Amino acid sequence: MNGFHFTDRGNAVNEDFAYAAALPGGGAYGVVIDGATGLVEMPLVSPCFSTNAQWFSHTAGEALCGALEGGAPPEQALAHAVAATRAELEASLGCPAGSLDPAAVPSATLALAVVGERNVELWGLGDSPLVALMRDGELVVSTDEVLESLDTRVVDLMLARSAGRDLTVAERRALVRDEVLANRRLRNTPGGYWCLDATGEGLAHARRLTFPREGVVAVAGMTDGIFRAFGQYGMASLAEWMAGATYFSAQRLCDQMRVLEAEDAQLRRYPRMKVGDDASLFVIAS
Repeated sequence: MNGFHFTDRGNAVNEDFAYAAALPGGGAYGVVIDGATGLVEMPLVSPCFSTNAQWFSHTAGEALCGALEGGAPPEQALAHAVAATRAELEASLGCPAGSLDPAAVPSATLALAVVGERNVELWGLGDSPLVALMRDGELVVSTDEVLESLDTRVVDLMLARSAGRDLTVAERRALVRDEVLANRRLRNTPGGYWCLDATGEGLAHARRLTFPREGVVAVAGMTDGIFRAFGQYGMASLAEWMAGATYFSAQRLCDQMRVLEAEDAQLRRYPRMKVGDDASLFVIAS
């Protein structure tokens, strides 16, 4: 199976990590990590990165890729990635990760696919969807419905509170900051949602799917920043796009999406929290 990855900056800093590669013993893998900086101020963990979200996604992503290419199974590779971020975080701040305000600690979504000799394994945390196009034509999409519903509720509240008022996007977002913070405090808690962070508490709750390799035409992982092209924006059929996806078709789709978002810079046609977001994906196809 052959793979590619694509990423495009949607804000001041690209906080996504995306990568796809062959495995030394055969097969392939792809990973997308969408970083989120904490909502409570915390010093930069590393001066090599512009935000803590960027640091976390890239540090975790590079450690994960290294472990997978070294022969570690996905579960061990993910644990290694978490341990690498926790060690760097604690060394930088001089305190245990568990002692920090959870709202300050950076976190991320995860979409991971590992294609082995017999099976295709998918691992997911948060709302970066995993997609599998099956040989019988079925399209399987896995995402975090709890987190998506929380985000939808915040957007609805923002619309209601800003109705009839001439506000900037930043002013509209400020109207629901408390709700966003309250949602973030549900991270990695029972009844809340599960994601990737330096504590590793979400790993045991990752969504896991396994398919026989011969039954899969293609698999993909996407951040919500580009998945909305297929969902909210309705720009393309996901199944049809997956069947012939290339790096260049991803670039073309993203370019078209940026034009649409710029034309709706006041968020009226497509209600959302920001004009555009970082857009990243990987695709592995037979």
